[in-house]
Amino acid sequence: MNITNDEGPVLGSGWIHMFSTLLLVVSWFFGFKLLRGDPRLAVALLAGGAIPAALTVLQLMRLRRSLGRAELEMKDAVIPLGWNGSVTYVRPLRGATLRSIEARLQCEERASKGSAKQRKEWTELVLDEPVTPQSSPMLQQLRVQIPLRIPPTAPPSLFEPDARIVWWVRLRLRMAGCPDTRSSFRVQVVPAVVER
Repeated sequence: MNITNDEGPVLGSGWIHMFSTLLLVVSWFFGFKLLRGDPRLAVALLAGGAIPAALTVLQLMRLRRSLGRAELEMKDAVIPLGWNGSVTYVRPLRGATLRSIEARLQCEERASKGSAKQRKEWTELVLDEPVTPQSSPMLQQLRVQIPLRIPPTAPPSLFEPDARIVWWVRLRLRMAGCPDTRSSFRVQVVPAVVER
């Protein structure tokens, strides 16, 4: 059995965490500069920047306590174009319960052009299909069967310096007893093998 690890974003959208980190850095930078001139304003800036970051860390700790690490179990490490089968999403549960789960199969093309400061990147979703997961209720573990069908005419995975084609199985879990979470698993898709 091949196991793929979760690439997240664990706490949903990554821009929230990026914003809280940026706010922390900027407020602390200006807060320490103002410490000698106006200590009350400096303390307010330091606290204002630390609160969103602390809330993000608290949410992450609650999530890790309620849910263990997510994994995707597959029979093979790579699958060919035209493959039709199922994979299993596995995650330990510690006091949290699942309200709903959404799953999608996505193919993403990434291209970049130029070098150094002139380098530009483009990302386009060329395939985005909802899939219907089938969960089996368990007390200490969440096991979800996800049926996948890779279209035979779709592009295979590609990793070149200026071009990438990446296949993803993405899940969105709405939970009770802990924050909602998302999971992303990279799936390696190779060109179809013709049997003689």
